[in-house]
Amino acid sequence: MPDFINIIERKIIDQLRFDFSNCHVFGQYPEATDVKYPAIILEIEGSGPFQKMMGEKVSFGSTGYTGEIYGIIYIVHVLIDRDSEITVDGEKYKQRRLMNYLLLNIANTMTDIGTTAKPWPVTVDVVEQELQNWTDVGYDPALELWGASVVFMVGFQNYRS
Repeated sequence: MPDFINIIERKIIDQLRFDFSNCHVFGQYPEATDVKYPAIILEIEGSGPFQKMMGEKVSFGSTGYTGEIYGIIYIVHVLIDRDSEITVDGEKYKQRRLMNYLLLNIANTMTDIGTTAKPWPVTVDVVEQELQNWTDVGYDPALELWGASVVFMVGFQNYRS
């Protein structure tokens, strides 16, 4: 049986690393000594059945499986220190301008996962995904960090024999 949660998580991490090669993408919170900026951190927040199917044998395109719609909730964090800088179309982006750029473009990446251009792996049947609004957007003067967080939910068909 495929390991759907890890397949989905790997796709998200790989897509973020591909689309933001000028940032550091972490699949979990890095140790304080290992963090590098600008940082994009994918944190799994929860998972579990969204909807149990009626009956013991359901069909998701084939027969003989028990299953449910299962979901995973991630929080994506963006952290930028005062020295973070990337170049976009020949212009240097820093601090708040860099934050705004990353918020918009990370949202675009997360929304586009599952499209023809950025498909989910064929081994997983994602039936729903939702990106919520960025929250906790701001600056911490004591740490000299800009940051923001967004919730991303993925629902998929969980096949069990």
